[in-house]
Amino acid sequence: MHSGQGLRYMRFYQATRFIFPHSFALRVFTICFASVHVPIIGFGLVEAARGEWEWTMFFPLLAATLLGTSVGIFGLWGLMSPLRVATRDLQRLENGQMVDDVPVGGPDMAGQLLMAVARAARETVSRMDELRSEAGTDMLTGLLNRRGFEETVAAVLRGGGGGTLAILDGDRFKQVNDELGHATGDKVLCGLAQRMVGNMRIGDVAGRWGGDEFVIFFPGLGEAAADAIVRRIYEAVRDYPDATVGGQPVGFSWGVAAIERQAGDTLDSAMAIADERLYARKETRRAA
Repeated sequence: MHSGQGLRYMRFYQATRFIFPHSFALRVFTICFASVHVPIIGFGLVEAARGEWEWTMFFPLLAATLLGTSVGIFGLWGLMSPLRVATRDLQRLENGQMVDDVPVGGPDMAGQLLMAVARAARETVSRMDELRSEAGTDMLTGLLNRRGFEETVAAVLRGGGGGTLAILDGDRFKQVNDELGHATGDKVLCGLAQRMVGNMRIGDVAGRWGGDEFVIFFPGLGEAAADAIVRRIYEAVRDYPDATVGGQPVGFSWGVAAIERQAGDTLDSAMAIADERLYARKETRRAA
């Protein structure tokens, strides 16, 4: 469509804004309703001019007009669904909310609109991920993200300090998303983050490593003391769960590993050890 044609169409759009100015759908329905009734209105005018009525023609024409109106309204309502979806998703993007699963349309204009919205959503999510990574903060939980956690712990270790690393990995979290929905899954993640912060010491470092995996670094603390703090977090999640699956509270498994600079430990080596202990704990629970 050339720009001149688009401007002409916009002139008609602007000229009809007085018809339901706050509802585009009602405006379209009103124009279509009036158009569908042109034949019966014309018939009525002709009959009035003649001074007589052909009722045998009028009632079938009226019935056909009403039927056509009903079919037209339902058809237009369905055909306008891409506009409703696009408007809703664009408003969500404008408000900084995530947009998932934009419907796929066809090669027509409505389908192209949905494709454009889906592309805008992907680009927005990608840019927000970049900004979160640059900021070092996980937007959902408010904890440090992976990059922020690594940089913070590296600064502590460069200063000659040691401590203990803990990895917390959500149990049955995929079931939560599949059975209860992603909104409940987000609630579980945020609840775990809040309980972590509520039970940690001032100076401990917490982060979301990715997905349903969280990490805590306890500066100057041994494995036993760090494990006790993580157990308190686990009990807080167990006693006041944000979700249950199969009647059981959604909790987490964990593993801890010390980081001693004098022994040559690094964050990566501690992660590997803590990860092994975490999965050993998971296997023990499955076997129980």
